[in-house]
Amino acid sequence: MAQTSISDCDGAIVLCGDLYTETQASLNSGNVIEATGICNQGLEQSSVWYTFTVQQAGNLSFILNPLTATDDYDWGLFDITTGGCAGLGTTSPEVECNSYGLVGTNGPTGISTTNGGSGSTNGPGNLNGPAFNGDLPVVVGSTYALVVMNWSNSLSGYTIDFGQSTASLYDQVPPVPISATTDCSNLTVVLTFSEPIVGTSVQPTDFTITGPSGTITVQSVTANNPTMADVFTIQLANQVLIGGTYTLNITNTTGFVEDACGNLGTQSITFEISDPINFDVATTTACNGFGGSVSISNITGGNGTYTLNFNGTNQTQFDLSNVVGGNYTATITDGNGCLRAIPVTVPNQDIQVAIPSQDSLTCLNSTTEIFGVEVLPAQNVSYAWTGAGLTSTTIANPIATAPGVLNLVVTNLDNGCSDSGTIEIYAGDVYALDLSTMILPNIITLKKDLKNDDWRAILASDPLLDLTVLFLEYDLTVYNRWGGLVFESNANTKYWNAADVAAGTYFYLFHYQTDCGTAVEETVEGTILVVE
Repeated sequence: MAQTSISDCDGAIVLCGDLYTETQASLNSGNVIEATGICNQGLEQSSVWYTFTVQQAGNLSFILNPLTATDDYDWGLFDITTGGCAGLGTTSPEVECNSYGLVGTNGPTGISTTNGGSGSTNGPGNLNGPAFNGDLPVVVGSTYALVVMNWSNSLSGYTIDFGQSTASLYDQVPPVPISATTDCSNLTVVLTFSEPIVGTSVQPTDFTITGPSGTITVQSVTANNPTMADVFTIQLANQVLIGGTYTLNITNTTGFVEDACGNLGTQSITFEISDPINFDVATTTACNGFGGSVSISNITGGNGTYTLNFNGTNQTQFDLSNVVGGNYTATITDGNGCLRAIPVTVPNQDIQVAIPSQDSLTCLNSTTEIFGVEVLPAQNVSYAWTGAGLTSTTIANPIATAPGVLNLVVTNLDNGCSDSGTIEIYAGDVYALDLSTMILPNIITLKKDLKNDDWRAILASDPLLDLTVLFLEYDLTVYNRWGGLVFESNANTKYWNAADVAAGTYFYLFHYQTDCGTAVEETVEGTILVVE
């Protein structure tokens, strides 16, 4: 990138005294070809730019005197008060111009009524003389840019003498800070001066900042222009965490907070720093990926007008529901555009309950313990069963005493996530036994043809059912006609098949007990006819 050049208006030399001597004139036209005045026909040749600001109203006069009399110097003067260097020839209008000269005899030029000057635009060449323009009335605060062009390409140089001016043109006022603002991070202060000061010379030790958080260390100072700057960015060593009114003092420890004319700045300025934006975030757990929540509260700092952006989406409220588990970013922005972003994690809890099929209830199995209930993944849960016939409703494996549908809800005790399952307990085929249809046979046969081959109690509604397995007690004894014992049931043999007796009449005594259905206990006597 091109460096700032005195051959461009932006690099103009600031005049700080009545007499300025240029010992070696420029031989180039800078980085930008700029307006130089009508009398110069808009041409820029071997130029040097100067600038000054009127401090006291009066008449402006100067004499530009070549150190070699035959050298040809032309000039143009612009009012850059409003338009700056960028407006040369438009919003920064030309006010004076002189390019008058004769071949071989040039000599002094400038603005001087005393030296016979008249008009405001003279030249070019031997036209529209003389070599001097008439004195220029100027007012306080007006800033001018003067371009001097070395048409002879001489290295001898020249002097510029403003001693005839009745106006005061040179800055004798120290630069003062006119504003100090912080950015959203509370890590920088942007300091603006009333006029440009020498940018490269300012050091961190030239400033102190004090306020509610004590003395703040200045880490670095950066100028907005490497040569002459009116805006400086002060980098603080640490973020300011306590808002309030702070004072920035120019200590001038190094003696370098000075304007182009050497006036030292020693002023101070107060400014406000807001508390950093802070807020609390509370989350609830998403269950199986869904239903989490995020709540933003206790927002402080900034300017008090807050909006929430959650993971890239602007929100209208600060309590968010039905949030999927995962990682997010919550950003609070105040009315000044300052923001604070923090990561937010919505936890997720996977929870699944599985209940395998259970045994049916029968007369022999009138209760069943519910087994195999599993919660995946393993976690700390509570159990809540509903349904009829349960011995407990708050354990994993209660005992069911009646058929029906049972519902289970398991709830994670740490975060409230839950899942539910259902199981049906079925009644077996012989869950309830009706003995009103029980038949006790009075005849058996010795033919062994699978018809009436043995004596057993028969249920008319289900003749093939083995009733013996449904009795809590079962005793059968058989006697002959003389009272002799011919059969007595035991655990292995409960049916009498008369295989070892002759045909005839026998007597039996049958005792049984059951609670399958209606509880019954009875002893029955009877006769059995054994036939061939």
